[in-house]
Amino acid sequence: MSVPIRDVLVVHPNAGRRAALASALPSYRVVAVESKVEAAFKMADAAPALIIAPPDDARHFLRQVANAAPDALRVFICSKSDPVGLAELMQSAAEGHVFSVLDDALSGPELGRTISHLLQHQGSAFAAVPSSLYSVAFECNEQSYSARCVEIGNFGATLLLPEDVPAAGFPPGTTLESVRVEREGRLLFKTPWAHVQRAQPATDELGTYLRLGISWATAMHPPPPVPGVTMEEQSEVVATLRKGLRREAVLWMQRANDSSVQLRLEEPVVEMVDGVAVLRCRSAGMLECSAGDEVDLFFEMGGQSYSGVTQLLSLEADGGLTVRVPRALVIRNWRSLPRFKPDSDNRFLISFLAPITGQPTTRAPLDLSVGGLSFPFDASSEIIPAGSRLDATLLLPDGSSTQCQLEVRSIHALPSDGRQDGGLRPFRAGARFSGLAQNARDAILRAFMHSRCAAIADGSQVPFEDIWRLMEESRYRFHPDYPFGDEAALALLQDTHQKVYSKGDLGRSLVYSNQHGLQGQIAALRVHSRTWMVQQLAVRPGVRRNEQISYELSNLVVELGEVQHDVEFIRYCWRKDNRWPSRRMGWLARAMETPGLSMLQHFCYMRLPLGPEPRVAPEGLPRVREGVRTDFVWIELHLRDRGELVRVLCEDLLTDEVDLRVVRERFRAQGLHRSRRVFVVDGEYGPLAIALSEEGTPGLCLIEKTNSFSLLVPNRNHPQARAAVQALIQRCIEQSQELGRPSAIALVDEEDTELLQQAGFEHLGRFSEWIFHRSMIRRGCELWRSVFERLGGAVNLEWTTEETGE
Repeated sequence: MSVPIRDVLVVHPNAGRRAALASALPSYRVVAVESKVEAAFKMADAAPALIIAPPDDARHFLRQVANAAPDALRVFICSKSDPVGLAELMQSAAEGHVFSVLDDALSGPELGRTISHLLQHQGSAFAAVPSSLYSVAFECNEQSYSARCVEIGNFGATLLLPEDVPAAGFPPGTTLESVRVEREGRLLFKTPWAHVQRAQPATDELGTYLRLGISWATAMHPPPPVPGVTMEEQSEVVATLRKGLRREAVLWMQRANDSSVQLRLEEPVVEMVDGVAVLRCRSAGMLECSAGDEVDLFFEMGGQSYSGVTQLLSLEADGGLTVRVPRALVIRNWRSLPRFKPDSDNRFLISFLAPITGQPTTRAPLDLSVGGLSFPFDASSEIIPAGSRLDATLLLPDGSSTQCQLEVRSIHALPSDGRQDGGLRPFRAGARFSGLAQNARDAILRAFMHSRCAAIADGSQVPFEDIWRLMEESRYRFHPDYPFGDEAALALLQDTHQKVYSKGDLGRSLVYSNQHGLQGQIAALRVHSRTWMVQQLAVRPGVRRNEQISYELSNLVVELGEVQHDVEFIRYCWRKDNRWPSRRMGWLARAMETPGLSMLQHFCYMRLPLGPEPRVAPEGLPRVREGVRTDFVWIELHLRDRGELVRVLCEDLLTDEVDLRVVRERFRAQGLHRSRRVFVVDGEYGPLAIALSEEGTPGLCLIEKTNSFSLLVPNRNHPQARAAVQALIQRCIEQSQELGRPSAIALVDEEDTELLQQAGFEHLGRFSEWIFHRSMIRRGCELWRSVFERLGGAVNLEWTTEETGE
């Protein structure tokens, strides 16, 4: 549960700072006064649970507090650049007074979180430990220190330093870096930093020491943040803000690019005024800005942060504010992998020995993923600080168990909903897995799929003949090399299907079934080392929209790609003449367009049937050679100059990856082939044209993108460019014949179609392709859901024809 609502006394001579401090503590009853004299009268009337004050005359004030409110938590707000205030606090600590110190530069949210953290710290479990067994190492001001630990809790510890270490070197608020706690040489706890709360000389039977009280955060440093995604569609921005208000998200505002003062917005409401969306709200604090100034608005919702720059329209004397709704919101994910809540059919249990007490502990996860989980614990009696390392056992739904390691990354209080629970302090510990066995990962993914949609199952466990029959009945527009009714093609595809999708690392096949049997199928392939390509979506004709089969299949296969920690890009491909995906996917790509993180491109699909006889090359064509590393460098730089960084990353076109050496080994481990060859025609000062020729086991992709070639022509106006392209086309045809392929496939720009048709290629239509970064996945899933919510319930005649991801 949260800390119960209790009185907080704020003492500060500056009215704006008093208001900001009160605004930072919305869950508490706050009394704000200007002077310590007024504070003395307030304490005489009622003893507060928390007192916040500036450092001037701290010793006298602490003596008053000791008499009037002996159980109150004392917190002083002091700037690190205030030597007088720091000296006063050091002297107060030397006299034996116990208090905490916060930096005056903290922003509103940071200040509120830190003060709530101190209250949680005060009521949390704190255990005495044998100092001979527990050692602590840390760094401070570029010096290394060793200490003994005598007490440890969820939020801090008490250390003993040798007596020759001066207390003046550890004023309140000093940062300790790389703090490690070991028990008999074994790492128990590690945190990147902690803060000094108090430093006092102490004497026991073994001698004199410097007693250091330290506090650390409830969360480890987060992983490197992924790039922010910008939401620019105004209707979507307004809808997102309203959704945040419905979920009671806390909105904060600050001056543009100035986090020194941040105000919590109360009673926010979105309204339309003369066709412009505005946000009306109230705030107890002041920003020292006027109407027309720019301000930053930000909030958190669903594991994501949203921020935008907007304009202050009006500022009233009673605290009323009106701001324009931001034109754009920047979205960032706080967690790298999505988590889910296990249902009753998929129960998991995590067991471990408590890190301090050694008590056997078993908990049911609140949520989990292949990357980690969270579990509840009672902070009033259990000590599991963020940074703890645990050897654990994970019990799986089938009754088996597996060993793993957990690193606790964060602990946070669970809401109490206003209940009093007899001293229990439920907390949530978020932990990261390491050393998780493959059988445990598979069990978690099965449970994840079941939690998303119980009707979806792993397609690798379904006979491929059933999937092939479904694709035929759904009028799937297949590749001509694999006609329905051809037993040889069916056997080839079945073998490839099993090898690709049985393990899950190279791809995923999903099927949707109901009481009428198999209704839909989709697959995704790791087409390049960092790219998850969605393909082969097919739904049986006559399916009603209210079952939302396409939505469930496509969303889940994308989320399974996000679960792969090394997948960075998602890739969709569809025919331009296929109206349903072209309209829906085209809208989604345009709505989520983000330079540097997404790319929408188009190409022409050209096919040349091949026979047993080799094709005669036209005379006079320039020489074609195999590409070397210098050509790989040229390819990367050329695409970067064209602004196609997304293509460079998603298609493994970095210099060291052009030959697909990374992904090649992953496919080889499953008995499959995946590679790329580069063919070059040289000019006077560089390549005239380059062909990127993909190679792969037949059937990896039904339209054989993994057995196709594409062209790079830096200057189409060069007099030899046409001949260079003709030579490359001929070489790629020869390569297809060498591999025994029934056809040669080209995925090219519109400008190259004429030469390909002259070489005998047939134009099979234009395709669109949308590639986007993993940081955009959750927003994409939300938008995709909104499409189906608008379509839900009615019979769609167009739906009964064709619904293909290609």
